[in-house]
Order: sequence, then C-alpha cells, then structure tokens
Amino acid sequence: MKKRIILAGGVGLLSGVLWFAGYAASNDGHARPAESVGAESRDGLPEDSHDDEVEIIHLTEAQRKLIDIRLEHAVAGEVDDMLQLNGEVRLNLDRTARIMPHMPGFVSRILVREGETVAKGQLLAVLTSHKLGEYYSNYNSALELEKLALSEFQMAEKLKDGRATSEKEYLRYKREYADAVIARQQAEQLLRSLLLDPAHGDHAHEPLEVERSPICTNYEVRSPLAGSIIQKNITLGENFPEDNAGVIFTVSDLAEPWVELRANSAELGLLKDGDAVQVRSVASGTPYPGRIVYIAPVIDESTRTGLVRVRVDNSAGALRPGQFVTGTVRTGRETPAVLVPREAVQLIGGETAVFVPDGDGFVPRAVVTGRSAGGFTQLLAGLSAGEEFVAAGAFELKAILLTRGMDAHAGHGH
Repeated sequence: MKKRIILAGGVGLLSGVLWFAGYAASNDGHARPAESVGAESRDGLPEDSHDDEVEIIHLTEAQRKLIDIRLEHAVAGEVDDMLQLNGEVRLNLDRTARIMPHMPGFVSRILVREGETVAKGQLLAVLTSHKLGEYYSNYNSALELEKLALSEFQMAEKLKDGRATSEKEYLRYKREYADAVIARQQAEQLLRSLLLDPAHGDHAHEPLEVERSPICTNYEVRSPLAGSIIQKNITLGENFPEDNAGVIFTVSDLAEPWVELRANSAELGLLKDGDAVQVRSVASGTPYPGRIVYIAPVIDESTRTGLVRVRVDNSAGALRPGQFVTGTVRTGRETPAVLVPREAVQLIGGETAVFVPDGDGFVPRAVVTGRSAGGFTQLLAGLSAGEEFVAAGAFELKAILLTRGMDAHAGHGH
C-alpha cells in the first residue's frame, strides 16, 4: 500500500485553506463540487488519488494549535433512540375551577386579586342576595313546622294509647308530621346544593333575637381548590341575574400543569402511558421532568397528529400556560457499539471516515456508521474500542485534503 504525504503550508496558508473550505464543503461536513478546488473528481478528492494510497497529513505544532486537534480513545456505549415532539403548556383541567355565582345578587365585597394564591375553601367574594334570604326563610319555616308537627304527633300517640282519640285522628297527625319532615328536607337540600350550611354556622351574620333562626342574604363565593387566581371578572356593585352563566373567577393549580405534545401516527406507536419525558422550554431550554398520562385514541383530522399529554412538576412556577415547549422521549436503546462525536465523522470520497493518528501525521480511515443521537454517532465497523481518533479538528483535516492542489509546494513529499 502506497502512502502519500501531504505537508500543510504555514499558519497563514492553513488559515486560507480553512477559509476556502467554507466554500468547498457544506455545514454538515459533506463535500460539494467546486471549480476552485483544483483538479478534483466528482467525489471531492483529486483525480490522482487511488484506492491503494493512504493520505498522510503532517502538521506543525503551530498548525495543530490553530486547528485545535483533540485526540480521544474510542469507547463502547449505547445510543438512545430519542423522539422529540413539539407542544404547549396548558392548564391542568383536573386541577382547574371556573367559578360562577349560584345565586342572583349584588357584589358587596371582593377579597382577592388576579395572580393571588388561594387555599381551598378561601373566601373570594360576597354577594348580597335577597333570593338567598328567601331560601333561608323557607328552610327556617319548614324547620319550625316540623317541630310543631312532631309535638302534635307525639301528643296524638299518647292519646291513642289511652284510647282518648280515634285512629283516624292519630293517622292525620302522623301524616302531617311526615309532610313537615319532607318539606324541611327539601328546603335543606336546596341550601346544600348551593354549598351552604342550613344551620348557618359556617360564616358570620347579623345578631338576632334569642331563639330566632338567622335569615342571611350574604352569599359567599369560595374557592373549591388550592391554586392561583388566573382570571377575575367581577366588580363591586355588579348585579348578577338569576340565570347568570358567566365565570367570575378561574382558579388553577399551576404546580402540575399539562404539557400537550403532538405526535404523528408512527410516533404514537412508540409511546405509552407512564413513559418519562424531558420537557424543555423553547425560550430558555430549561429541562423539566414529566411523565405521559394520556395518549389520545383519535387523530386530529386537520393536523393528522394525536395528542400526547404529559404531567410535569412545576413547583417553581417557571412554566406558564401558553408557553411553547419540546418533549424528548426515550423510545429504545441500541446494543453496545463504538461511539464517537458526530463531528468526528466526515464524508470523504463518497465514504464516511474518521481521522486516526499515523506516526506524526493523520490518515482518514473508512468506517461504517449506524444511528446518531445526542451528538454521537455509532460506528459498526472500521474503528475498535480503545483506538485513538481525531475527536475535534476532523473537518479541518478534511479541508486540507480537499484543497491540497491549491499550492504546488504543499503537494507530495519527495
């Protein structure tokens, strides 16, 4: 096997070589035909190069420093099969409440502001509602009638036992008591359906005379969960009608938002519930760990993608609903093989190659590549674990090969 020695010129010439390489090779390291590269064949190498010749590149110490050649030993490792999806941060609807008043009334107090953190059950606003006073009045009336009916029924039982009243009269009192119980239960359930305490023991009210039940017109709006006030649509003095359907507060727990990613049909087949996902903000790149909690069983007809929902830990509050993110999922792992940095692999003469040291120079060696992921490329053949190779500076060495015809004095050794 013949060896052809290439002596790179001085530091100034080498700088010119590297500048020229920007026109003779693309950013991905693949050679491109260029008329100014001298006598070259279509594959990017000179016409006088032969398969049985090994190109040896010699560099001075100054040239090595300029190129910043870095050697490493090849190591065996595993290439993770990663899938990256795009998406957006959304509210966790399982931890979101859209609150509207259940009673008509005028807004008399507002106790929170937008952005404020609230606890479960915390008072948000108070409405003055005469309808609520009517409901309490009906309940109190039903409660008193039940007590009266009970007393009459108990008296009828005693008279019946002493044969002082007829069976018909006894049954009448019994029926009246049963009707009173039903009326009281209906009035009570109506208040409970509004999340109100019929006994009125859960909030303050105006002092009344002894032994009189309170009739309250203060309707309290409370938060059903802990979270942040992300929307407030209520003002003092505002009147809400009985058929109101407008939301006055939106409360959401932003510590565990949803990240909704989109995946095509092929990608959906690689995912499953519980898969770990590394979510990154497009703006900052900060990673957030999460897990897939839902994969939609249908495909969106307009985008031809399916929904992949991820729950993330956002206790620091950095992720905001509406923010664009990416999600990376590890879908598999290859068997161990030699791994090298992706930039160490170059396309030379139509073949993939890495540069290895040869004495005090460097030579390209053909390799067979496999998968690439995480900045590394898998080598299936051509380089063994433990062998030394050029990890940084391979593109510059390739540039010298491509441009060696530019200077007749930088040609062959004698």
